[in-house]
Amino acid sequence: MFALLARIAINRPGRVLTITGLVIACLLPWAGGVFDRLATGGFYAAGDSATRAEAMLDAEFPGAPPNVAIMVTAPGTIDGPTARRLGEHVTGELRREPGVSGIVSYWSQEPTAGLLRSEDGRSGLVLFRLTGTEDAIARHIEALHDRYAHDGPGVTVRFGGAPAVMRDVTEQSRSDLERAELVTAPLVFVVLLFAFGGVAAALLPIVVGGTAVVASLALLRLLSEITHISVFSLNLTTALGFALAVDYCLFLLRRFREERAGGAPAPVALRTSLRTAGRTVLFSGLTVALSLTGALLFPLPYLRSYAYAGIAVVITSELAALLVLPAAIMLLGERVERGRRWSPRRRPARPRTSHQRTADQRTADQRTSGKQPAGRRPAWRREPGAAWMGLARRVMAHPVLFGGAAVALMVLLALPLGNLRVALADDTVLPTTADSHLVNDAMRDDFTVCLPCQIPVVVPGVDAREPAVVAELGGYAARLSRVPGMARVDTVAGSYTDGALVAAVSAEAGQQFVGTHGGAWLSLWPTEPDPISSATQRTVNLVRDIPTPYPVEIGGLAPHLVETRDTVLRGLPGAIAVVVTATFVLLFLFTGSILLPLKALVLNALNLAAVMGVMVFVFQNGHLQNLVGHFQVSGTVELTSPVLMFCIAFGLSMDYEIFLLARIREEHLRGSGNRRAVARGLAATGPLLTCAALALIVVMVGVATSGISLIKMIGVGLALAVLLDVTVVRAVLVPAFMALAGRYNWWAPGPLRAVHERLGLREAGGEAAGEPADALAVPRGVFPAVLPVTSGRLGVPVRPDATPVRPDLGPPRTTPAGPRTGAPKALFSASTYGRAEDGLFDPDGYGPPATTTPASTPPPASAGPHPDPDGAHDPADTVDGSAGHHLPTLGERQPVDGGWSPDAWFSPHGDTRRDDPHRDG
Repeated sequence: MFALLARIAINRPGRVLTITGLVIACLLPWAGGVFDRLATGGFYAAGDSATRAEAMLDAEFPGAPPNVAIMVTAPGTIDGPTARRLGEHVTGELRREPGVSGIVSYWSQEPTAGLLRSEDGRSGLVLFRLTGTEDAIARHIEALHDRYAHDGPGVTVRFGGAPAVMRDVTEQSRSDLERAELVTAPLVFVVLLFAFGGVAAALLPIVVGGTAVVASLALLRLLSEITHISVFSLNLTTALGFALAVDYCLFLLRRFREERAGGAPAPVALRTSLRTAGRTVLFSGLTVALSLTGALLFPLPYLRSYAYAGIAVVITSELAALLVLPAAIMLLGERVERGRRWSPRRRPARPRTSHQRTADQRTADQRTSGKQPAGRRPAWRREPGAAWMGLARRVMAHPVLFGGAAVALMVLLALPLGNLRVALADDTVLPTTADSHLVNDAMRDDFTVCLPCQIPVVVPGVDAREPAVVAELGGYAARLSRVPGMARVDTVAGSYTDGALVAAVSAEAGQQFVGTHGGAWLSLWPTEPDPISSATQRTVNLVRDIPTPYPVEIGGLAPHLVETRDTVLRGLPGAIAVVVTATFVLLFLFTGSILLPLKALVLNALNLAAVMGVMVFVFQNGHLQNLVGHFQVSGTVELTSPVLMFCIAFGLSMDYEIFLLARIREEHLRGSGNRRAVARGLAATGPLLTCAALALIVVMVGVATSGISLIKMIGVGLALAVLLDVTVVRAVLVPAFMALAGRYNWWAPGPLRAVHERLGLREAGGEAAGEPADALAVPRGVFPAVLPVTSGRLGVPVRPDATPVRPDLGPPRTTPAGPRTGAPKALFSASTYGRAEDGLFDPDGYGPPATTTPASTPPPASAGPHPDPDGAHDPADTVDGSAGHHLPTLGERQPVDGGWSPDAWFSPHGDTRRDDPHRDG
């Protein structure tokens, strides 16, 4: 597949970009209208009792409880002439409005009108119910808001209730998205300039990300015609699209540049980049998409919307990175480096002067004698990723100390998670200045009537006009009124408190509790004004346990919370099992190891626990608002946010895990020992992961500027998850764990090894891929035209015209051919350098080989290690002095006649760390 992509990009780059541009131009108008097609809500489980109760109330009961409140507020008293005229006008207009029922107003002549006046006498309410589908209600509330809402000097008119909350959430989400794009776009471009080193290269991720986002929005528009897609998913689509575009472009372009720096022509470099980094990108995206499928297992349209959006943007980002980016690179050619201010370190191609040759020879002599040239930094510290190499060396020198400290930090951050309290999204997710938030707060604090507090109980299929049915409903209402925490129960039989009838209702007033085609409903009023409080939830559970004379459905916000929470808890084990199992299988197919997938899952779980602990500390307990921005502290965390953060953060963590493991695995398969492979893998990917994480953090900080607290929490949580993943998990925990595991990192039982040999995911290369192996650029006069091999299929052709890297230093030292005898232990301290059985001195990482040496093969002249140019031996630099190996394809290790070692490409003294042009990208 990657060979085909490379051929398309190499042979037809202009055609690829032209077709892509035409497709995006056609999709742009369609994608631009997606915002108006997306739905609000979706936080409730489809088909639960509360949802069925709401549907029955809409369809059968004209006197159903209101779901919208209009609050009229006067500067003086609500009984003034201006406020009265406005209130009467709004009430009269609503009575003639289609789709509006159950109107109750402070300015109507009704016995309950006095309950709709605030305690301070400055506000009055008009209550009514909007009927229809969720989309129809959203359009209706928008029209009513445009017609009657007024916020200014004098009398103000504001809307409250659930439909008004959803309307304000939609408007806030739209403005947040625009602001986030304006804030993050210049910052992301600065990060891209730093990461890619030039303007032309920095523009490529923007093109790729824009292509992916437009295509994703078009897919969401199409899906919105079929299923519920939440408006909140747009924030994830744009943020994740550009973040993944930066990730994928960074790894592909970096690998391309390294291949070019090694002397490969652009077509060869592009083929190699797609075959290696492109494969990693594809596998990484697949893992992220599988992580997001966990959200599809919950029957919540809100969560499923994020899954649809996330999977769509992952697929389109991968397609854009693997199609558009290679074509753009080939079309731009050398212009892709235009404006570049820095580049990877290269060896000079021009001949060395006599003075330089003398200095180099002096350095070589000092290296041979074990002396470090005065005033000169060690060679590995002059390499790209030197800081990451140094960190890996220090961590692996003391893995228990560093690993234990990192685990202690993560556990400390996770401690607040034990006090997690969840709730459904309501008006408290909005800024405190939002109209619906102000109205709902006023109803909770200043009015006797509290719309969010009411609990309707629907009794379908009964004839509420029959005296026997009315009597049974009265007895049921009396039992409900005795439930602890219940203030009053209203029904067709009257109003009950503490089991006694306190007020009878007239026949006309009782009709509001009777359905047009049969059925009845009861209105329950808890004493606790907060519908999401623990006390109200206990009351709901007690109500559900009361024996009923007929089947009933219980509605309201509090029952919605209880049922949705139970639904999420029931689905959570299955979702976790699917995500974990799929990720484990994919990582096993990728690495061939059992331990590394387990390590990845455990470390990701630790990272997610730490992130959720911080989210509880900040958003539930209300700390650090000066840092993350102001929000309403409700003492709870929105119910779906932990699930959503688990799916997204788990996928992003696995994204970085795969990029790191890919490089470590390549170093391991090239013959590096365990610790050396880890150090080189971290040094190669550390700068890339840092830039990619920085870009994603900037994007998520833009999301965190949202005025909606649940979106703010997702942005802050994902930014923190990425920060901890790069700084603690990848930089400390991964090298510490792999240092302790040693050769067992790559272990798998025999049957599973056979499965991996048959089904494992490998890089296509050489004849296995149906194309000749790429020529390797090696110094002229240093290596023979073809590396000799004793077995296997790899006779790697080389280009004899490649520029020598260090011609003045002569050819690399060779060792006699023959089986390796393991690392000599006389010159080493096991406490300092580790044990040979741990893979420390074993290039393959599988422990010491056989100790027998054929009589015809003389032993190496020197059994000790080669002197380290920086004057200090370390695990990442050690060479065992044994016969070398050829450069194998991935998954292949074979001895080489003649003793050529891939660890000594450019050094005559076995220094394995310097300037390998075939270093991974």
